[in-house]
This record gives sequence, C-alpha cells and structure tokens, in this order.
Amino acid sequence: MKKNKINKKSVALPFNWIFAILAGGFILFLAIFAAGKFIKTSEQVVYTETAASLISLFDPLETGLASGKAYEITFKKSSKIFLRCDEDLNPPFGRQKISFSEQTFGETYGEKGQEVSINDKYVFSDDLIEDKKIYAFSKPLFLPFKVNDITIIIPSSQNYCFYDAGEEIRESLEGLELKNIIFVNETSDCSGISVCFSDGKNCQIKVSEIQVVNKKYGKKVYYAGNLVYGAIFSSPEIYECNVKRIKSKYDQLANIYLNKIKVIERQDCSSNIGPKLESTLGGINTSIELIGLYNEAKEIDSINNLAKSGCQLYYNAEFV
Repeated sequence: MKKNKINKKSVALPFNWIFAILAGGFILFLAIFAAGKFIKTSEQVVYTETAASLISLFDPLETGLASGKAYEITFKKSSKIFLRCDEDLNPPFGRQKISFSEQTFGETYGEKGQEVSINDKYVFSDDLIEDKKIYAFSKPLFLPFKVNDITIIIPSSQNYCFYDAGEEIRESLEGLELKNIIFVNETSDCSGISVCFSDGKNCQIKVSEIQVVNKKYGKKVYYAGNLVYGAIFSSPEIYECNVKRIKSKYDQLANIYLNKIKVIERQDCSSNIGPKLESTLGGINTSIELIGLYNEAKEIDSINNLAKSGCQLYYNAEFV
C-alpha cells in the first residue's frame, strides 16, 4: 500500500509542473502579444502626429505676394510620405490626405499612421516619397488675381537635371537654393532625372510651352503659370486632382470679385470685366482646360490694368 501511495505522488507532481509551465507560457504569450500591440499602436500614433506636423511645417511656405520660399525637412530615419487627393471630398474645395511611416529595423518600415486631411493647401508631389530628408518649396499662383500658394515636395537624394531651362524658371528656382536641382545645357553631363525644355535630348520629363510629358507615367498634363512646377514634380493623378481643386477655389474668389464690382460701380467706377470674369466660372475636367482659362485671365488682367485709379478690381504685380 505504501508503494502505491508513493507512485501516485510521483505521478501528480509532474502534472502540477506541466500545468504551471503551460499557464505561465500562456500568460507570457499574452504579455508579449499585448506589448507588440502597444508598440504598434504607439508607432501609429507617432506617425499620425508626424503627418500632422508636416502640414503645419507647410504653413510658413505661404508666400503672401512673394515669389516663393523653400525649406529643408530632415527626419531621424529614412521615412515614407504617402499623399493622395480627392477633388470630391470637402466640397467645393476637395481634400488631400497625407500619411507617414519610418524605418524600424533594417530596411523594414512600420505600418503607416492614420491619414491626416489637408483642406486648405495644394501639395504637389509623387504619391510616395521615400527619403531621410525632403525639400519643400512654394510658389504663388495668379489667374490673374492671387488664387493660392502651391507647395511642392521632393526627395533630397534625387537630383533633377534641368536642360536648357528658360531664364525665368532658372531665376525662380535658383533663388530658392535647392541643392538637387541642377541647371545644365545639352553638352553637360548630369546624373539624375532629366528634365528638358528643348527638343533633341531623350529626357524623362519634357516641358513645352503648355504641357509636361513624364515618361515614368506615360502621361501628359497641361499647366499655366507657376503650375509648371507642380506638373514637373508630381504624379499626374495628384496634379490633375489639385488643378480641379484650384479651379474650385478660383470660382469662389471670382464670385467675390463679381460682388466687389457691384460695390465699386457705386463709386463712379465702370468696367466690362464682369461678363468676362463670369464666363470663366465652372468646373474643369482635365488640365488642358487651364489653357483657355489662362488666356481669359490675360484679357481680364489687361482690362483691370486699364481701369482708372481707384477702380481696379484687384492689385498685384505677379501675373504675366
């Protein structure tokens, strides 16, 4: 009988240990799982906050009536910036969304944070930028009155070789001191994305008087004024969406100026800008319609400049 009791105890002891090990292992698994979820959630919170911070960093780029500004933005690690655009959200102005992630271990990136809305800015770039440092610069857009500033963001590690750029573009960009935009001619060598302003060279991006053709995307877009920079540096989808958003902003401002005409008419001011301005209202389907709008803007600007002192509808010296 004693022998039997001893055997029962010797069998019961290992089961107690096994149970303790299994229970402890399960608790440890839960702890590791919870810690992983916490770290992942914390990362996404940080990434979302970073995306929001980027938008606030674009604020100082608002130029007033200046010719443009530029900033260098550096991250602690190699990072990804995701940008998308939807002209139908937040009517009538549309909306952009920006999100962010960075490298965690080796070349692995964390899951990107939540998208943050951009309602009152027009940011032109590729859909995805991957770099440790980016350049952001802005240019004012006049059609013919000031519509808004446009913001362009590009990766710092990517060179852009501008072949035979006109004096206006050269002066405009050289003043921003962007280190990765290099001005060269047909006989010069330059390592980077080739951007050509003349025929004769097999370039990745070709810029003519009214259009930009990007071989990477196999598409062409049309531009007016400073939108040439958005056309060069952004994906066609982002560009076309922002052009539609800008036209909506233009329509809102044009209606304000139409109301202003009624006010200045009471001050013995007369002008035939009204019908011309009213004829430009309405959405656009593609950027090619910018060309007609730009020509109309030239006529409106000419009429406005001929108005007698105190009767001009708007004042600026930037539209050409």
